[in-house]
Amino acid sequence: MSALLQLIDIHFSFQYGQLFDGLNLTINSGDKIGLVGHNGSGKSTLLALIKGEHSLDGGEIRMPNAVNIAVVDQFVPKALNSLTLIDAVVAALPPDEQLSARWQAESQLMQLGFEPQQFDIPVRGLSGGQQNLMLIARALVTEPQLLLMDEPGNHMDIAAMSRLVQYLKNDCRCGFLVISHDQYLLDEVCNKTFFLRDKQVYSFALPFSEAEQALHDHDEQAQKHRSLEEKEIKRLRATAKRLAIWGKQYDNDKFSRKAKSIEKRADKLDAQKTEVSKGSGLKLSLENHDLGAKQMLAVDDLAIKTPDGARALLHIDQLVIRPGERVALLGVNGVGKSTTLETLMKQYANGADPQAKIRFNPRAELAYYDQELSSLDAEQTRLDWLRANTNAVEDDLKHSLIGAGIAFKDFDRKVCLLSGGEKARMMFLAFSLNKPNLMVLDEPTNHIDLAGKAELAEQLMQSGATLLLTSHDRHFLDAIATRWLWITDGKLVEVNGPEAFYDSLMHAAKAEASSSTSAQANASSVQSEVAQANEIDDELALLERIDELETLLAADKARKPKFQKPQLQAQWQQEL
Repeated sequence: MSALLQLIDIHFSFQYGQLFDGLNLTINSGDKIGLVGHNGSGKSTLLALIKGEHSLDGGEIRMPNAVNIAVVDQFVPKALNSLTLIDAVVAALPPDEQLSARWQAESQLMQLGFEPQQFDIPVRGLSGGQQNLMLIARALVTEPQLLLMDEPGNHMDIAAMSRLVQYLKNDCRCGFLVISHDQYLLDEVCNKTFFLRDKQVYSFALPFSEAEQALHDHDEQAQKHRSLEEKEIKRLRATAKRLAIWGKQYDNDKFSRKAKSIEKRADKLDAQKTEVSKGSGLKLSLENHDLGAKQMLAVDDLAIKTPDGARALLHIDQLVIRPGERVALLGVNGVGKSTTLETLMKQYANGADPQAKIRFNPRAELAYYDQELSSLDAEQTRLDWLRANTNAVEDDLKHSLIGAGIAFKDFDRKVCLLSGGEKARMMFLAFSLNKPNLMVLDEPTNHIDLAGKAELAEQLMQSGATLLLTSHDRHFLDAIATRWLWITDGKLVEVNGPEAFYDSLMHAAKAEASSSTSAQANASSVQSEVAQANEIDDELALLERIDELETLLAADKARKPKFQKPQLQAQWQQEL
């Protein structure tokens, strides 16, 4: 098994402190790795270092020249927004290869769940989840030996996530490392788990859930060793102190020398103590003002339309949400979940209107979490942002930041420079200061680490606040929801649980797979007939194809080895 990438004794610091201290990491061919870590631990920065975007403070990154490494970033480059889906994928290749590789791009997109009729859709017209799949297709079309992915599941609905899981699990032929906070994805596709914490990497040859338990066992054992070591250090220092006193009292050099010897042993043991993880240090805490009332929100006969008002998305006949209920809003991407929440927010901002189709309890104190976290794109420090978005006094602002595990030196860090997970925690920190009794949450778990998700779920349940939320994280929804609403066939329908919605996605995925297989079979049949006709009736076309293949082979072999495409060369040679 050959090494595709090695990070050796990596040291790296940012303006706000050291991120990596002697970090080591090796990825071999065949590895399918999940990289897990708390928000702000440096996962995305690690990929940036591999890409050469920052200079190391120390250490070495090794990758063989022949290894083609492709990186899938979190965000779509602006230059791609005006391109069609298929053009955006082939644009990842050198210009002289784009035409000949178009069929390969089409095949890659179909493997990831796209239909041919979607190939000409502009990138800006795709959903967030579809854009993530497009970025993965762009990376795969370059035929990498190693694929590095940064949160590919963000913004994906459950159907898109299922397609990604199936591809990575069954069809992906290259090794990969995926940064993710999605437990389902990590457990299904990964055979190794790397935990990034304490400025280093802890590696386990296990899928996430098993690796998490192994890490927990490791921590427990380390804590036991540490306790025994500290007990022995305390005993040795006490002995050394007692002998030193006796040496002075009785003018006995033997006692004094013995005391110094034991003190050195204690110092050596102290310097070599077992490392115990400090954890993330970040804490979530939510409280709310209690509200005694029969209903928090009522909606009657409301049509939800696209933001431009041109098209109806769904109709709500009647909806009543009572205090303390935790209501999950289900639906695939594009049916109007976020638009529904935004419509409710606009009515709340406009103030009370007894005749309106949307009515809030007069004592409702609402907090809105938008999945883009747009308010945190500001050029404000953490402290200034909290001042602008809460009514808390100065001491409470500082105490809340310290209580959330944020060091005093990081108070002045601009919120626009924070990671997605750190921004999410800032938003919930503002909620804890404002103490809302109604929270409207649009994909609140997109950027939060796995430990943070569990903590958030617990805090939301303990807060007693009324919740209306959307999320593609099944574990999170199952943990906290008490009511389920499903947007289906243009209507908002209440269901007893999420099973019907999940079943509908499975049936749709199977139908798409069947349709795709049939279409590919038909296409193959047509291509076969055309090829046979050409062989018989058009020898000139055949000779032209031979010439084209020989040109492609010669041109590819003339490139530097690391830019060559051995698989394509083999395919062209086989066709010849």
